[in-house]
Amino acid sequence: MLLKGESLTIERPQRVLGTLVGAAASLGSLALALALLVKTSDWPISFPQFLAYVGAGALGLLCLVFAFWAYACASLRYVLDRTGLSITWGPLTHFVPIDRVVGLVHGRGEHQPRVRGLSWWGHHIGRGQVEGVGSVLFFSTHRSPEDLVYVRTEEATYGLSPQDPLRFIAETQRFQQAVPAGRQAAQPGRAAIVQRDLLAAHPIWADRTAQMLGVAALLLNLALWGYLFAVYPHLSNEITIQFPPLGDITELHSRQAIFKIPGTATAFLAVNLLAALGFQWRERAATYLLLSGAVLLQVLFAVAAAIAVINA
Repeated sequence: MLLKGESLTIERPQRVLGTLVGAAASLGSLALALALLVKTSDWPISFPQFLAYVGAGALGLLCLVFAFWAYACASLRYVLDRTGLSITWGPLTHFVPIDRVVGLVHGRGEHQPRVRGLSWWGHHIGRGQVEGVGSVLFFSTHRSPEDLVYVRTEEATYGLSPQDPLRFIAETQRFQQAVPAGRQAAQPGRAAIVQRDLLAAHPIWADRTAQMLGVAALLLNLALWGYLFAVYPHLSNEITIQFPPLGDITELHSRQAIFKIPGTATAFLAVNLLAALGFQWRERAATYLLLSGAVLLQVLFAVAAAIAVINA
């Protein structure tokens, strides 16, 4: 849909197919996760049940990821005005000043572009190579090369899919002609700007060290749960747990009490992760300290679990 005005043009490309594919994948993942939980809910506590729970959790996470991608596809739009072109996809907006656009090419005749990144029917986000155009950053829902318009700047080329490519090109050229003479020369340093919302702008996405520490703590916590699920069928009905963070607990009447260890470890992990995410906005060193502490705590709780199993 093209909304045209004297100073603003909003182009919403075809998004129904791409959004439906993403939504179907999200719902399918959710259905599989629920089916797996229902199927294994009456299994005895064991390592196979743990693997089933992990699989259900992974499917639930996949459901959220596809739901986000479907939302991002539905939000895709291109906005033209006298200042430039804004390309919005989910939490990201690429703003290209109008005086940085050096060429507009209607896609014709080339082979279907292959996009490296997020790409399915009616939804293509990522980079690809196009013959005669070169490297292209796609924000499109195209289904054929003729659906595309390549917007070339000095820094990058964008692959877009307006519903009416020829009219979109004409609108862009109209705004280009409205640029005052000499403006580009007066502002030669202006380049495309990437804007992110609060979630997408969080420093964690660019901090590999924090990511590695967080993943290490999560994997250790999962390993702790998996270990106890695996040894649980071999435990006696009464076990002894002696570990300072949990207090001195002796002669437990139910072996299920051993799951207090990974449960407490998970609670500490959640608190550490949330605190680390909050501190990372201003104090990266505090983030590393919290995440390192989370890793250490998981190791200590693993030791406690091993001692409890030995004493069982």
